[in-house]
Amino acid sequence: MADDEIVLYRALASRGIVALWMLEELGLKYRSEMVPMGAGASSPKLLKVNPAGRSPTLVDGDVVVSESPAICIYLADRYGYGILAPKITDPRRGPYLKWMVYATAVLEPARELQASTIVPPKNAWGVGWPDLAVIVRELVGALEGRDYLLGAAFTAADVMLGSVLSTSLYCGLVPDEPVLVAYVERLNKRPAFERAGRLNWSPELFPPTPNLASAG
Repeated sequence: MADDEIVLYRALASRGIVALWMLEELGLKYRSEMVPMGAGASSPKLLKVNPAGRSPTLVDGDVVVSESPAICIYLADRYGYGILAPKITDPRRGPYLKWMVYATAVLEPARELQASTIVPPKNAWGVGWPDLAVIVRELVGALEGRDYLLGAAFTAADVMLGSVLSTSLYCGLVPDEPVLVAYVERLNKRPAFERAGRLNWSPELFPPTPNLASAG
C-alpha cells in the first residue's frame, strides 16, 4: 500500500457505514479492504494493523484508528477541521464531542439492553447510561426545531449519531418519534450517504425494499 493511501478495513452491511460516509462527505480517495464479519472472524491483513481484528479500522499512512467515533473525530479534524469539526475554540466543540461519543456510549447500549434478556447488575452505581425513554426524550429535545445536532450546520457528529439512530429506527429498536424520523430522512438524502449506502449495502446483494432508503 502507498504511504499516503487511506485504507478502510470493513465488512459488508456493517458499522463500516460510518467510516464510509465520513470519507465520502470529505471527498477523500480511499481503498476498501473487505474483511469477514462475525465473532472470531478476521483476516491476516487486518490483524497486522489491528491485533483485535475489529472492523472498521482506518489506516491513513502511519496512523491506525479503530472504533467508529474515533474514526469520525480523526477524519473530521484532519481533513474537515472548522467545517465538519468545530474548531477547539468554537463553543460548539463541547456539544459536538458529546454527541460524537453519545452514539455508542449511550444510545447503542441502551437500545441493545431493552432488546435483549441481559439484566443490568443490581448494584449501587448501575449501568453507565439512562433508560432508553430518557435518551429518546433527550434526542427529540436536541433536534426539535433544528436541522442538525449543532443547529443549521451539518457536522461529523451527525454522521456518527445519525448512523446509529438510523439503524435503530430501521430495526424498530427506537420509537419512531416524528422529530427523529425527519432528522434521519434529511441525513439519508445527502449524496455522500447515498454513495456510502450503496457500498455498504450493495444493491446486487441487498435489493431495495420500501424502507431501505431510510436505513443507516
